[in-house]
Amino acid sequence: MNAEMRDLSPREARDRFLARRAQSQTPATVRSYKNRLTTFVHWCESENVESMADLNGWLVDEYQTHREGQGVSPATVKGSIVALRQLVKYCQRIEAADPDLLEKIEVPKLTKDQQTSDEKLAAEDALGLLSKYRDSRRLFGTAHHAFLEVAWHTGARMGGIRALDLSDFDQEERSLEFRHQPATGTPLKNKTDGERVVGVPQAVVDALDTYIARERSDKRDEYGREPLFSCRQGRPSKSTLRAWSYLGNQPCLYRECPHGRERFSCEYTTRNGASKCPSSRSPHAIRTGSITWQLDRKIPIELVAERVNASPSTIRRYYDKADEHERFLKRRSELSASLDIQNHD
Repeated sequence: MNAEMRDLSPREARDRFLARRAQSQTPATVRSYKNRLTTFVHWCESENVESMADLNGWLVDEYQTHREGQGVSPATVKGSIVALRQLVKYCQRIEAADPDLLEKIEVPKLTKDQQTSDEKLAAEDALGLLSKYRDSRRLFGTAHHAFLEVAWHTGARMGGIRALDLSDFDQEERSLEFRHQPATGTPLKNKTDGERVVGVPQAVVDALDTYIARERSDKRDEYGREPLFSCRQGRPSKSTLRAWSYLGNQPCLYRECPHGRERFSCEYTTRNGASKCPSSRSPHAIRTGSITWQLDRKIPIELVAERVNASPSTIRRYYDKADEHERFLKRRSELSASLDIQNHD
């Protein structure tokens, strides 16, 4: 270790860095950095890297190789290295890392296909699941059912769904209103630009009516608001909504397990194990599947963009997950008449 540099362990460096970030960035951004850098801290501790001053180009490359060997996506590896660069930049500023180290850390370049995950809840799975819920006296109107109905038919982000209050649901108008309320704990990603009213089918209204009457906890959150989706503690945490998502869209709910397991004995059907099921999907994957489905139903991309609060260019790049055959069928359906040379004015 360079004697002129301060001796700061990776864990101490992470904590100081996050404390500085917390002064100027949102809690969600700080949590994202914490998740990525904690992986780095654990690797350093397993490799006996005791000081940030000991870090060099070789060790950074070893860490990247380690992340790639864990089977995570290229985008996740890139995120890990971007976070590490920020940490090193901070440590250089406080003289706790090699001043030449930053230039040795190369952020991986991703292809267009690698920039976004192909994971989505497929439309046929959504149809099968929703049909099962709607036909089941036991499952109809449960939290899992109501959440899936809203997530699929609005394409909303999880934070937006969590922000919904009971008063944001209008049964007569068949609509949900998304409002930006950062002062009381429910900001929208795009702030006031994310505010909108989204119409939903009668089947979604029926599921929500049953959920409110039979399943919803009559609790207020810490700010005195009445959340639409509620639990014993009030407004559910994001981890609770993720658990509802993972548990609520497992394919074995409506068909045989694609992995040869028996539902009654499978550890993936528990709250803590559901996210490990290879076929269960996160709220983001439901959003991706929903947007693709809306586009496949010939809803104009501008209208989809308004409903889900994303720009058309973002939807094209990150959310339209039709495969090449689906794109061919879509193009043929839309263009076959206009490209027929005999069909002209």
